[in-house]
Amino acid sequence: MQSLWLLIPLFLFIIITIPIIIESRFSYNFEENVGFFSIKLWLFTLATISIKIKGKYLIIRTKNDAKQVEISLIGPEIKLLEQLTVQIKDKIKVKKLEFHSNIGNGDAFETALLSSMFSIIIGIVWGYIKNQKDTASIIINSYPNYAEKNFLISLLARVSISIFDLIYSFIMASIILKKSDSKKGYVKVKK
Repeated sequence: MQSLWLLIPLFLFIIITIPIIIESRFSYNFEENVGFFSIKLWLFTLATISIKIKGKYLIIRTKNDAKQVEISLIGPEIKLLEQLTVQIKDKIKVKKLEFHSNIGNGDAFETALLSSMFSIIIGIVWGYIKNQKDTASIIINSYPNYAEKNFLISLLARVSISIFDLIYSFIMASIILKKSDSKKGYVKVKK
């Protein structure tokens, strides 16, 4: 009977060390200043939000538009996100990166140049990520739109990280920010 109690720590150890697979999708239309972000954990959608940039604020709305949150782009909460990125970048495993763009200028020649230049820049960034994370599968699709003026981008990232690494990185980022005596962020919630 006592050996059954050993299964509880074993089960907790397995849950903490098994990597969780997170898939995030981001698309943004610069012409209309509106974007969408969704995040999935395995097969379950955790959040779908719309994004809009207004001055120095990022306006986030939930899927049913019941709540609107304004986040300052220069506030201390960005410092926490930056510190968390520093802590987590070596622990994360990149599985797949996709980039899709639909760029149009109205003129066929300028559209072709702009679309190819943008694809080359993204190719350089994706190549840098590929050099850092060997296991990444990278896809770049560029669709020039010769008839209309538009600028639409879409990103898909599938990454995995263990729960232990995620919690550890968040705790370390919080400790580093507390040591630097940063003030609480400026987040307004509107209904």
